[in-house]
Amino acid sequence: MINEIWYSPAFSSLLTERREGLVVFGAGGIHLALNLIGLPGWVCPIRAATGVPCPGCGMTVSAVQFLRGDFAASIETHAFAPIFLLAMFVMVAALILPSNSRQQLVSFIHRLETRFGVTSWVLFALVVYWGVRLIGLVSFPNSF
Repeated sequence: MINEIWYSPAFSSLLTERREGLVVFGAGGIHLALNLIGLPGWVCPIRAATGVPCPGCGMTVSAVQFLRGDFAASIETHAFAPIFLLAMFVMVAALILPSNSRQQLVSFIHRLETRFGVTSWVLFALVVYWGVRLIGLVSFPNSF
């Protein structure tokens, strides 16, 4: 049962349907674009409701820093921003590639997920990173 869940193709399933991918990328892309041009995006609903930062808190600021070439500040703000940006890039590719190339990309991601559990490992590492930040071993920056 655990193996079945751990190796399930979550990200490639999202890439399979263009509409779903467009919705997810659209929301993330708009939020990122607003921050890139200096406008506020939306506030984290978990942090707003509980006062506790979520696992992704700071990732938008970090992604903006990364896109502007400030790699050290980006990693210091949130270590998972490069992975987030890579996922956004893959989503864009899946949205714009012709069907044959798109299917090859989705198949490649599907193989990574079902053979190695890549998506599960990334999400697990994100939760561990969040826990480390919550207990204070790595700080949450004040800039988000």
